[in-house]
Amino acid sequence: MSSRLSRLHLRFLGLWGMVGGLLGTVLGVAAVLPVQPGQVWTITATTAERERFTTTLRLNPAAPTGMPLAFQADRGVLLLDAAHGTLIALDLLDARAGGLGLACVVDGVLDAPELNGVLASGTLEQLPDQLKRVLAVVAVARTPTDRAAAVQELRLGTCTLTRSS
Repeated sequence: MSSRLSRLHLRFLGLWGMVGGLLGTVLGVAAVLPVQPGQVWTITATTAERERFTTTLRLNPAAPTGMPLAFQADRGVLLLDAAHGTLIALDLLDARAGGLGLACVVDGVLDAPELNGVLASGTLEQLPDQLKRVLAVVAVARTPTDRAAAVQELRLGTCTLTRSS
């Protein structure tokens, strides 16, 4: 009985997935998220002090949790809020050992192969305040010129997220 029930459950889930995909196509809604488990994302960052970093987040194969969606990674987490068009890549591995943490925040169209954003960097103690300032800049400064001025004035950094698989 449970084997039959499991097969029915799987068929229902398969049909539900097809219906969701069809509805997405008909309604013009993207059926596939710009971030998927198992992907590899590279953060290329420049801090306010002009220090350059390149780091790679390898997303776990497990499905994301929570809202916004949290994709766990080897060095941190990737947070996706598709409804608001925001992606935050957090590399906290070095910060947990007393080093520098990086938070790259991008917004807008998230399915481009390369995404430019605003960088928060600092120790685990500094990062929350830095991230608040970055989120404020992303929310208010809508043009590239305004964003660049705000980044410079608030002594934040810049970053690029690149999806490599």
